[in-house]
Amino acid sequence: MGVVAGVDMQHGEIRREEVMTHVMFALNSAREGQQDNLWFYNTQLHASEELANYIESHMNRALQHGEFKMFLQPKIELKTGKLVGAEALVRWIKADGTMIFPNQFIPLFEQNGFSVELDMYMVEQVCRQIRFWMDSYGVSIPISVNQSKLLFYQDNYVEKLCELIERYQVPARMITLEILEGLAMEDARGLNDRLLELKEKGFRISMDDFGSGYSSFNTLSSLDIDELKLDRGFLMEMHGSRRERQQLILEQIAQLAGKMNITTVAEGVETREDEEIILQAGCDYGQGYYYSRPIDAQVFTEIYF
Repeated sequence: MGVVAGVDMQHGEIRREEVMTHVMFALNSAREGQQDNLWFYNTQLHASEELANYIESHMNRALQHGEFKMFLQPKIELKTGKLVGAEALVRWIKADGTMIFPNQFIPLFEQNGFSVELDMYMVEQVCRQIRFWMDSYGVSIPISVNQSKLLFYQDNYVEKLCELIERYQVPARMITLEILEGLAMEDARGLNDRLLELKEKGFRISMDDFGSGYSSFNTLSSLDIDELKLDRGFLMEMHGSRRERQQLILEQIAQLAGKMNITTVAEGVETREDEEIILQAGCDYGQGYYYSRPIDAQVFTEIYF
């Protein structure tokens, strides 16, 4: 069949020149995708392309001008209800106050490699925040920060991290590096070598979104991690017909992790019922909108310090 492009005319008449532009856009989109695709130009497709172009043409400037802001979401100890840590999340807030959402720019950054720069920028923001808390209040809490695959395997990755904690005089144990489970599926041995290198420096390691894909209990035995973050899908399934099975699986994961000295964090806690489910299952910590949405670091400090 090949590729076919067309124009969606539902939005009224347009000039011949615009039609040709739209046809070429749809044709290029079809060629970039899989074979035997049928693509139509429409305003939604065009808006997505415009946003992608804006993101790629402004990402470096946005980083230089501090438009990428660190938001924090608290991590709560289930047995005591106390704050025990936070996760750093990035938000792109433009100079005019409008926001570009993470799901709009992070996948693109992972494709074009800009995630490497942004991830290191976020690690520095974490170090700066911890240093601020230590200087201002004499205490701090650990912060976890996501690390992309591209950054994780760079030759000088560990050296860059050590340079940052030395510059800000922050203990490595205060920083938890979050990696995705998929990394273990690709090269468990190579990943574990890197994890051991990081742990020797004092960093803590967390596996994020466990259970979102084809999770394996072997993953827990093969990797030297400190924390397991359970995907929010576990709690979503609890409200369906598979609740009993999901509860059993959740309990087994928490029990196994505990025996291996791995703490468990349940993500997506949105209700009191959710909290009761993960507490009963034996999870250690909870994170989600039930406790707080991600908030600006300054607001977080005002609330919790």
